Amino acid sequence: MNVHVTNLYNIGGTATLAQHGVMDVAKRLGYHEMAFSWYPFNIDNWTELSHRQDGIIAPLHFGDVVILQYPNWISLNYDGAFVDRVKAYHDTKLIIFLEDLQYLLFQSEPFILEWEIGILNHADVLILPSEKMYQFLLEHGLKSEIKIVYQTIWEMPGETCYRNHEPRRHMIFTGAFDRFPFLHDYHGKTRITLFTNDQPARENDESFVWVGGRSPKDLMGEISEGGFGLVWAEEQYFESYYSLNQPHKIGFCLASGIPVIIRKGSVHESFVRENGLGFVVDSLEEADEKVQSITDDEFRQLYQNVANIQQLLLQGAYTTRTLQEAVIAALEK
Repeated sequence: MNVHVTNLYNIGGTATLAQHGVMDVAKRLGYHEMAFSWYPFNIDNWTELSHRQDGIIAPLHFGDVVILQYPNWISLNYDGAFVDRVKAYHDTKLIIFLEDLQYLLFQSEPFILEWEIGILNHADVLILPSEKMYQFLLEHGLKSEIKIVYQTIWEMPGETCYRNHEPRRHMIFTGAFDRFPFLHDYHGKTRITLFTNDQPARENDESFVWVGGRSPKDLMGEISEGGFGLVWAEEQYFESYYSLNQPHKIGFCLASGIPVIIRKGSVHESFVRENGLGFVVDSLEEADEKVQSITDDEFRQLYQNVANIQQLLLQGAYTTRTLQEAVIAALEK
């Protein structure tokens, strides 16, 4: 019995970073890669799809386990065809690692959600970001008999361990300026430092500084110098997406060695509170006050708390546990 894990190439951004991180951990466990290469899918060319997927699943044998990192960002047609092919093999177990739900991410039409749940319902086991996501899926047609394993946090396995941090009182944010309206309106004493490629429609001032984009490796090194990683969204977007899903930013900041600021109700609220990894707040005004009032000694204690978790994130410890639990769940009766 072999375990195969899908992995996406030829597309940038957080999706690739997340999938490659999972694959790095999977390889250490002796799992095998099923490589997807992104291409502009044409719904009229099913022959090409068939040929591509024949090559991808060629190593698959009866009784194997397949972990699909979903979505693959090629198309829902592609995902649907892939799970059908996998389940056609006798006694093959399918684990779907739900890394994003396109219906929520893009605020799509209801038929997209129905389509996605139809794909998820092929799974023997689902790896989900939160219990709230599970309840949402159940309410919209997910089969209750599917086994569930919960992801703890995104990781950065194998990256550099940064240890030298200064008590810098600013909040570090990564993301497109136009997608997060609070970046337009924030005017606190604590500066928000924005890392993104496109120049925002706001001039730098005492409360806001745009510093451009960075590669993931360079970004980790730069933000590790000190500050708070800000993981934030407006209330409406938070309720419809962030409170159900796993933002990659939290794991990225903690793996860089810095504490985080998150909104109450976030998936990681208990994780951050119980491990002393930063602040859980109701508003940016509250965040501003907490950063301004923290002492240097309290700042250093936060860094020490983060250092304990940082080691786990750089080793891929949580992803290791998640993958192993999912495989065990798939094989047990």
